[in-house]
Amino acid sequence: MVWTGPAVHHHDAWQALLTFLTMWSGNTERKTMPLRRIIPTLENLRLDNVSENMKRLWVKVYSMEAKLARNRDHDTITGPFSMLAGPLLEKLFVILQVRRLLSPSILRVLLLPQLSSLNFTECASYVGNNLAHTITVRCKNLSSLTLRFCDRIHPDALVELVKALPCLTDLNLASTQCNTQVLSTIRSFCLKIEELDIDKCRKLSPDSLLHLVYDPVAGSYGCQSLKMLRTVELTPTTDLQSLLSVLVFVLLALPKLKYLYHNLVPQAVCLIYDQEFQGARMPAGFPSLEEVARYRTSTHPNEGSGRFTLALRKVNFIPLSLLPKIGAVCPHLLEISMILRDSWDLDQHVLPWRDLTHLCLDTDERMDLKELLPVTANIGTQLEGLSLDGFIFEDELTIYTFLSHCPNLLTLQFSFPSPWSNGLQSWPQNEARARNLCLPPLQFPELVKFCLMFQKFDTPLPFLHKVVLGNILESVFKYSPCLEILRLFSLPFPLDDTFQKALKPPSTALQSLQVLELSCAQISIRTIDLLVFSENRLCDLFLEQCGHINRAEYKELLRRVRKENLEVDITRE
Repeated sequence: MVWTGPAVHHHDAWQALLTFLTMWSGNTERKTMPLRRIIPTLENLRLDNVSENMKRLWVKVYSMEAKLARNRDHDTITGPFSMLAGPLLEKLFVILQVRRLLSPSILRVLLLPQLSSLNFTECASYVGNNLAHTITVRCKNLSSLTLRFCDRIHPDALVELVKALPCLTDLNLASTQCNTQVLSTIRSFCLKIEELDIDKCRKLSPDSLLHLVYDPVAGSYGCQSLKMLRTVELTPTTDLQSLLSVLVFVLLALPKLKYLYHNLVPQAVCLIYDQEFQGARMPAGFPSLEEVARYRTSTHPNEGSGRFTLALRKVNFIPLSLLPKIGAVCPHLLEISMILRDSWDLDQHVLPWRDLTHLCLDTDERMDLKELLPVTANIGTQLEGLSLDGFIFEDELTIYTFLSHCPNLLTLQFSFPSPWSNGLQSWPQNEARARNLCLPPLQFPELVKFCLMFQKFDTPLPFLHKVVLGNILESVFKYSPCLEILRLFSLPFPLDDTFQKALKPPSTALQSLQVLELSCAQISIRTIDLLVFSENRLCDLFLEQCGHINRAEYKELLRRVRKENLEVDITRE
């Protein structure tokens, strides 16, 4: 339906269309279709129509409404979409962002009281003081607001905005002019706030965080519902110890905090373990760390023994030497990340964490993956996320054994170099071993995201390693029914045979696949055709530096996709 009637002169006409939109905004979820042919739902057709006519028609309606009500506050004029349900309005907002159709005038048309969520990341350049004021007046029911990169909003306007949004539970002010006064306002007015992102805010200092969690005038603690705080790039204004003291203050003052994103969190947690609170100088009006510790003890009687227990679920960049202390203070950790350099015995340290589900380990010392086998043998079945970077495996079967310990993974990312430092192996001997190699398939029934990257240096990957990795890939393709995202980077062996074996009829492999990213892949257009035109959910295909596919083949692939009317975006560079 394309509405072309004189909407400005006939108020009931656009009301009728919007009523129609609202009536049919219910049970119209898109069904998964073979080959992803573009068969839009009625709801999507209506929203597409509205988005196409937004500037020509609907902004004109809004402008006329504002002109007729010239004596009233401009921000009280809501325009033609006031009767749309919030979820439908939010969906229209996303469509306009994706199609790059938003403008300041269109934004004003869409800012309405029924909205509960707004994200301006993709149109940050349009958001200034005036639009912030419009949000303040119209969108008082917001529970989630993302102003990331909206650096044209003055701190005073941010203060007024925060005051007007008492229902906020999720606020993203990253890369804005957020300052100490804004944080104080959040503490006083956003009593339900649970997630706050203030990363890369240059007007903030470490002491600003103190104003977020404590009111020096009232002498009371605030933001007690805060569960996530992101402030990764907050740097010390004087010395490192002062920043550590502020992080300790925050960790002790916020009992529900599960995620604090800053590189010095491990060191702050260890100060809490050692209870090294003496000598930390706090600004005037703020309690000392000893007083905060006593407050924490008074509100958490179970910590009366003198040991503090934090609710943190994730700690990044943990030095191995600090693991025992962090484990004692944070017994409920779900995710840890570490960079391993020296000799280590990781197994004895992670065993106490029976809740651990995500493990991220990097090494720049060419450590062998076999040293992690005791860890995965003990906790592999509980792991849901695994990221490994820089580990070699001298024995080609190590990676197979390692993954066999982790059948319940949801995400797996593995970036590895060749185990060789120099020299060559006996190719005839390896080829003979490869012919006799028979590995039972690995099964990952819950796996959603898989990324495999070969770190290309001057040394090639041994032949048997290629064979084993090919077997593992075939298992992932065939026995990961939930796999949605597949990324393969610089793998030094052909992928055609592996994909074609997995997709050979009547295979059901890769039917859930949505995103496929191939970089520097040895793959032919025949295999790409098989993937694109198979029964799956593929919507994004990246073919970066795939030299086996020439320009003519790529253009023909795009032509066939258009002819078949497939909903799949293909990018070569």
